[in-house]
Amino acid sequence: MQSNPDTTLSAIRTYTLIIDGELDVDFAAAFCPPDTMLEHDGKTLRLTNLRVDQSGLLGIIRSLHNLGCVLVSLSIDTGEIS
Repeated sequence: MQSNPDTTLSAIRTYTLIIDGELDVDFAAAFCPPDTMLEHDGKTLRLTNLRVDQSGLLGIIRSLHNLGCVLVSLSIDTGEIS
């Protein structure tokens, strides 16, 4: 299996997470990188502009799970990889 040279564990990407659950207003400050946005749409919560590597993403997902949140959607925002 050939690997894509642009895909590495340490590549920082921008993600959007949609979750079902309640979060404290301080969640983003405590667990997410700066500039992460929290948006409520009534039924779900959207974390946008989440710029992390794979390890950081897994840490945030684990924290959400520990708080009882359900992951509804995870997407990579297309654009430049750093």
